[in-house]
Amino acid sequence: MQTIYFYFDDSGVLHPTNTSNRFVYAGYFFFSKDEVDNARRKYRTLVRQIQTKLKTKDELKASRLSFKYKNKLYNVMKNCNSLYIVVNIDKVHSNILVSPRSICRYKDFILKLGIKKVVKKYIDKQIINPDEDITIHVNVDEQLTATDGIYGLEESIKEELQYGIMNYAYDRFYHPLFNSEVTVHVKYCESKNNFMIQAADILANRVFVSYRDAKPELRNIPNNSTLTFP
Repeated sequence: MQTIYFYFDDSGVLHPTNTSNRFVYAGYFFFSKDEVDNARRKYRTLVRQIQTKLKTKDELKASRLSFKYKNKLYNVMKNCNSLYIVVNIDKVHSNILVSPRSICRYKDFILKLGIKKVVKKYIDKQIINPDEDITIHVNVDEQLTATDGIYGLEESIKEELQYGIMNYAYDRFYHPLFNSEVTVHVKYCESKNNFMIQAADILANRVFVSYRDAKPELRNIPNNSTLTFP
């Protein structure tokens, strides 16, 4: 059975008043539980060292850390497979940003397409077999999401990958990527209890800051996939 584990966090606010004009989803993905465990172990060890230096037991949030420590945490993960998704807020249709519910749907939409891009990339690289069943675990930093929202995202990813999607507005059918069974599990996690979500927070902040402060060199990330909206 093929398996992929995704871990995502966001940076910036998806709202028209966001003066930085960027919203970012970013995170890491792994093709086995062993890969996850190895990355978690390395990241956790460094977190403990930094906490000792800073004399704190609090979670190391990117928003509260100096660049020095954020860079150390980024470097311990930088060779892992990663993905970041960037939204140019001023180009998003205004009707999408009118309510929390429509914003949440848009976030699910871009997350789904980000996952699809990664899966297609690794099918093309013959690392993922489209004829073999696959389970996709999507772990996202906790947010105010109803249970039906979680199930909706699970079903949406499954439909996109296993059955394909018809876009009636453009009279176009997007073919499925798999000829096999796709199982999707979405979980919203408390970052304080999940080191891979914490690592995703550091990555998302790095990408966000690269746009906010006009430092494109911060986006020179190995083994990374990128998607920009709209």
